[in-house]
Amino acid sequence: MDLHMEQSWSGSAAPAEDLSVTQRVLAELRTEIVTARLAPGSVIREADIAARFRVSKTPVREALQRLLAEDFVMVFPRRGYMVRQVGISDIKNIMALRMYIEPPLSAVAATRRTPKLLDRLGALLDLQRDESLDHASRLAVAPEFHGLIADVSRNDRVNRLLRTYFDETTRMHYLFPEATAHVTSEEELTAHQEILDAIAAQDPDRASAAMAHHLAESNEALLRSFY
Repeated sequence: MDLHMEQSWSGSAAPAEDLSVTQRVLAELRTEIVTARLAPGSVIREADIAARFRVSKTPVREALQRLLAEDFVMVFPRRGYMVRQVGISDIKNIMALRMYIEPPLSAVAATRRTPKLLDRLGALLDLQRDESLDHASRLAVAPEFHGLIADVSRNDRVNRLLRTYFDETTRMHYLFPEATAHVTSEEELTAHQEILDAIAAQDPDRASAAMAHHLAESNEALLRSFY
């Protein structure tokens, strides 16, 4: 995410050098939450984070406010912030929202597909299939695949929403081992291949249906991890 875009999103009047520090702290904290290194219920205090990153409290506060807006943390006056718990309602809500957004975007990708897009999607799918890679690397490929399809829409608002939903979905995969295994399963890989084939064929209806089927299947896998 580039500096100019981040500044326009936040509406911040902070100097570019301060904003870059905020970006760095935000990226690190978000990664730690998404990969469950900061587990649900973990307390985050501004002073502790500022000391760890050797920065002032201002960029830490700005980063935490962004995470609060994205619903990754909750704030407790005079105590700090806490990483928000994940429940079954979160899975249902996030996957329902993705179901509304991603199938139509897949149809758009099919109408706008280019050789470069197909090459990049194919390369990501190859990485997801590559059993020589560690599981975390293969897990990271899945949201990239979906994000690349969404990027074709050239709709920044939609992309920002989806990036947060992708992060939430990835966090669930880290928190629930059964869901994690699904990301490299034959069902997942076959679904991504079908989406890619539909986009390559310039068939928007097929691409939309393939994405809808894939998201429904992923939703079931996530829900099963709770039982």
